[in-house]
Amino acid sequence: MDDRYVPGEAEQRIAEFWEREGIYKYKKGKDNIYSIDTPPPTVSGEIHVGHVYSYSQADFAARYKRMRGFSVFYPFGLDNNGLPTEILVEKQNKITAEYVGREKFIELVETTIKEYEQKYIDIWKKVGVSVDWDHYYTTVSRDAQKISQYSFIELYKMGRAYQKETPTIWCTKEKTALSQMELEDKMLKSEFVKIKFEEGVVIATTRPEMLPACVAIFVSPENEKTKSLVGRKVKVPIFGQEVEILEDRRVDPEKGTGIVMCCTFGDVTDIEWYKAYNLPLRIIIDEKGRMSHEYFSGKGIREARIQMIEDLEREGYLLERKEVEHAVNVHERCKTEIEFIVKQQWYIRYLDIKDKLIELGQELKWYPAHMRVRYENWIRGLQWDWNISRQRYFGIPFPVWYCKKCAAPILPEKKELPVNPLSFKPGKPCEKCGSEEYTPEEDVMDTWATSSLTPMINSRWSLDDSIPEIFPMSLRPQAHEIISFWLFTTVVKSYLHTGKLPWKDAMISGHALDPKGKAMHKSLGNVTEPLPIIEKYGADALRYWASSAKLGEDATFQEKEIVAGSRLMNKLWNIAKFVEKNKEGKKEAVNVIDRWILSRLKEATRQATEMFDSYNYSGSKRAVEEFFWFFCDNYVEFIKYRIYNGDSSANYTLNMVFLSVLKMLAPFMPYITEEIYSKLYIDGNPSSIHISEWPEHDKLDGYEAETAVGEKIYRTIAYVRQWKHANGMALNAELDELIAENFPNEGEECLRGSMNIKKITSGRGNMEIPGTDIKIKVSQE
Repeated sequence: MDDRYVPGEAEQRIAEFWEREGIYKYKKGKDNIYSIDTPPPTVSGEIHVGHVYSYSQADFAARYKRMRGFSVFYPFGLDNNGLPTEILVEKQNKITAEYVGREKFIELVETTIKEYEQKYIDIWKKVGVSVDWDHYYTTVSRDAQKISQYSFIELYKMGRAYQKETPTIWCTKEKTALSQMELEDKMLKSEFVKIKFEEGVVIATTRPEMLPACVAIFVSPENEKTKSLVGRKVKVPIFGQEVEILEDRRVDPEKGTGIVMCCTFGDVTDIEWYKAYNLPLRIIIDEKGRMSHEYFSGKGIREARIQMIEDLEREGYLLERKEVEHAVNVHERCKTEIEFIVKQQWYIRYLDIKDKLIELGQELKWYPAHMRVRYENWIRGLQWDWNISRQRYFGIPFPVWYCKKCAAPILPEKKELPVNPLSFKPGKPCEKCGSEEYTPEEDVMDTWATSSLTPMINSRWSLDDSIPEIFPMSLRPQAHEIISFWLFTTVVKSYLHTGKLPWKDAMISGHALDPKGKAMHKSLGNVTEPLPIIEKYGADALRYWASSAKLGEDATFQEKEIVAGSRLMNKLWNIAKFVEKNKEGKKEAVNVIDRWILSRLKEATRQATEMFDSYNYSGSKRAVEEFFWFFCDNYVEFIKYRIYNGDSSANYTLNMVFLSVLKMLAPFMPYITEEIYSKLYIDGNPSSIHISEWPEHDKLDGYEAETAVGEKIYRTIAYVRQWKHANGMALNAELDELIAENFPNEGEECLRGSMNIKKITSGRGNMEIPGTDIKIKVSQE
């Protein structure tokens, strides 16, 4: 073996070997199948170490399961569908989709994402993911489009997909509809004003610009102070429309003045009141976020708000104004405050099955278990069916045309899929009226309408070459922030189409944060990219860091953790060089100290296995690593004199333990473990450590009897080493005599040889060995 391990050179060679030999190919026909619904990284032009942290967990599981004898179905996907990809293309080409037009923009997207797809694949190969590249997919591939459009058609036939003109959550920046799952709360500064309508009617609001859209006023039926107002009609300041005061339990009498105006539409409650009381519709905000009411002359929302406050103050309607900071719903992608406009949209109906979806979540095994609470809370808080219409340019089209005569939807046949209704004509007349004139649907489907089908895309559901044996899949690994996005919508689609859960287990990771604990974003300048880390330390060191945090918890990126991984790599290499020279030996451990370290190996193996079985990969790595350092610092030092003398029991034990450690570290550090395995243990064994057998702790039975005796020997040797150090002696310095009280006879040879003691005699000691009944005394002439 070379004096030192050079990661870059070895990693390239090893990666080529894995691909050439098909080490990670899924083998059909085996009974033991383990399938992973791998998370497809979003093509947004950015990969940082946080992505390695989130996505590595799937690879840890895949490598472990292969070594447990499973045929692992582990595909690789890229999510190149949706808004992040559009934003990337617009930024890179310095254009807007609206400006260049749909056809030209789609060409730009397809050209751009091809470049990024290859870049992403190259990075993940360097990271060492053990995917089967024969099962590579993207969320806009032809097959993905077929499956996504077929899903829509099936849901339409079930009565689950429906179209309705209704108030819609809207992003004025991206000019598209949103679903509830695409919102987040953000604290924003605003002005809180009190407006006098008439005597006794004062409204407190942060949105005075909505006054022209005011259609009613509400008070609480439990508020005695406002009961006398119910039924009264008042005029809206400046605009003059007359509105009625109604009562509703959704009004909080303790909030503001206890009197609330209903505008179409300022928030979700406005929509609920609009529907419940059949109120008139007054739309004053357009799709671009401009005020369409003539009073504001096309101003933006914030400009109109300022104008409204100034005008109210001038006309004597403004009683109070103060600055406040409050939580506002924003689009989770661009952080723009959302509005509500009335649009014709496609929805998937699921509010009626909320209880069933909660029940399914309880059947799913969650790791960690508490993450199920997030899922259930999300479902309980749902107020809208799933809006899947998006007013974007690039995405999977709705497979729909509308009859020009009667407006009935026209759907294609399954064999025609995928279709783009803008360039493909329906192959049949309208079933309702027989007309052959039609209008194509221009909207595209929400990206989650397709990403929610990843288990079905991977099992090739509805296609001729389906892989039914992998569905339901074994595992969904993902980060916690998309439980309400990806996990929830996948459960919805799987249940509606198959009546089943899409997987058995859900493994939830946290986020990687910068060293100060902040989320990594290119815009904040706090991103750490993986390639420079890999070039400096090797992929195994980066993967070591990625496996260090507890499941479900966020992890700060600390370079010292990478350095710790590099240090472990160096130690593995140094031990390998020592082992390389000492590989001969009987297949038996007969010495008490050898059997003692094997009993310790059994316990470490048991812990590592049990933790991996519950997806506690950080705990598994920690158990193996702690054992390895103990093994190096103690056992290896204890037996060096025996190794140099050709002791076969020591040789056997040294190799058995080291090979077991390599195997248990292989999921985390695949490159260096493969390199050492190929140089030391390839003869007569599988061609790769990653398809070799995971160590079985049950096969290490029979060594427990030596545990107690071995611990005494270990503690005594450790104490003598400390004594030598405290007395300024080298560890290999000779001692004339050691007098030992209660020291086990079978350990004398090990104590003498490892500590270079001329003579050990039985007698009274004057130094107590902690944790034992042994006392020793050192006698030097």
